[in-house]
Amino acid sequence: MEFITKSIRIGVLSIVIGLPLIGNEAIADPTGVASAVMRPEVIVLTAFPLEWHAWTKQKSYHFKTINFPGQYRPLICDEHGVCVTETGEGEMNAAITVTSIVKDHDLNVSKTIFIRSGIAGGVDSKGSALGSVYINNWIISWAFGHHYLNDQKTLAWAPPGCGNYAHPGDCADYTQNTQENLAYKINPQILSMAVRASAGTKLLNTPGAKKLDNTFSISTQPKIMVGATITGDDFWIGRENQSIAEKIVHLYTHGKAAYTNTAMEDLGDIAALYRFGLENHYLSIRGISDIDIPPPGKTEEQIWKTGDLYASELAEKTPSW
Repeated sequence: MEFITKSIRIGVLSIVIGLPLIGNEAIADPTGVASAVMRPEVIVLTAFPLEWHAWTKQKSYHFKTINFPGQYRPLICDEHGVCVTETGEGEMNAAITVTSIVKDHDLNVSKTIFIRSGIAGGVDSKGSALGSVYINNWIISWAFGHHYLNDQKTLAWAPPGCGNYAHPGDCADYTQNTQENLAYKINPQILSMAVRASAGTKLLNTPGAKKLDNTFSISTQPKIMVGATITGDDFWIGRENQSIAEKIVHLYTHGKAAYTNTAMEDLGDIAALYRFGLENHYLSIRGISDIDIPPPGKTEEQIWKTGDLYASELAEKTPSW
């Protein structure tokens, strides 16, 4: 599950609940229903059972259960209107589930905050310990563009064309590509709220995670940071792919963000919300469960044969309540 402490979750929710959002004040009701059965304050999106069950174990989320068409799991909610569901893994499952929620006639999500909460692969960085949590400021696409072997038979990447989303000959704003969904900047107000809410929070750690940190020669002290996440449905590992991820994030954000973590759902979440004018209601919070390069002395092929090295005990641990 997403390794995030109670103070982050409750702190973020206590700040955002009931506050108006800047940038979408005049948003129309995307469900087309004037008075819905329920108006969730927050919907937390998890991807797979281990993340989902971190929430189902909490009795407070047994207050109300809502079934909706197109679901992978129901919405389970507490008495404050904070709900959780499981979308399934990958961009497609995420987008389908989010769309089903937005279009459900028993829900009104015109003021709802959507929070993606899950684990992620991390960048090989001295300061990014396993178990660290990233509050993401950008959601970036991995898949579009051209991934290929160059003449030196190493992995390479070239950006997609830009004729369909920018002025002729001008690729200056990748966030304007609504067909390929290349880059989304998180609403600065929600991002700032989340950062403030998490200030001073101490993250748990485990001996196993520290051992892996030492293997990669990175920090052994997890912390909360801000960074960009890149979304892709294929599992990749290696320094060449990490360099490509860094290049993609740098290009699409004009150097304003740095690649810090990779996962499989966030782009599907926010692209679906964008179609209904709700992209400014989205927040992505990711906990680092593994590092996306092989440890010293190992090759990429060896990792695929034996399995990646995860801080599973830390990443899947339910925070103490």
